[in-house]
Amino acid sequence: MNVEVLILFLNATLVTVVSSIVVIAILRKQYLPVIRELEKKEEQEVNADDENKHIKSNI
Repeated sequence: MNVEVLILFLNATLVTVVSSIVVIAILRKQYLPVIRELEKKEEQEVNADDENKHIKSNI
């Protein structure tokens, strides 16, 4: 096997891994606050629905 081919393969693999890590880090930084905010809103809606069901069951 040619050493040059092995070096090119390793280089391509390394570049792919590093670029994937950078993209994941950027996306987490940009969208994690938005995801947390949406999860809080969803949790509040679920809690409100549970309270409404509890109130209706007591009536």
